[in-house]
Amino acid sequence: MSRLPYDNYSAHEFILRDWLALDRTVLANERTFLAYGRTSLGLFLSGVTLIKVFKSDFAIGTGWVFVFTAVGVFLYGFRRFRKMQSHYRGLSALEEKILPEELEREFAAEAALEKERAESPSA
Repeated sequence: MSRLPYDNYSAHEFILRDWLALDRTVLANERTFLAYGRTSLGLFLSGVTLIKVFKSDFAIGTGWVFVFTAVGVFLYGFRRFRKMQSHYRGLSALEEKILPEELEREFAAEAALEKERAESPSA
């Protein structure tokens, strides 16, 4: 499997912003997979239409090219989706473990700061 640019970073060093960016990336991966599916469906339906409606050899040949291209596009998109999903699967398990601890520390620090502000006399 090819290495991704952010493989060099430790998930233990992530902050909330990094986890949210990871969530957006996972959603973008799903959206991209749906785009591959939509494209392959359009190619497939165009190919079937050319095969069934037009009787010329050129239209039938072009229709079969569209159908095979649709299958190829879908398989390529599915392969990319699974590759990225397997990469994020390990990080999402770690996110469930680390993120609550990190949020608890951030909220405690923010509460302490608010308490300090409330106790200090206003000038």
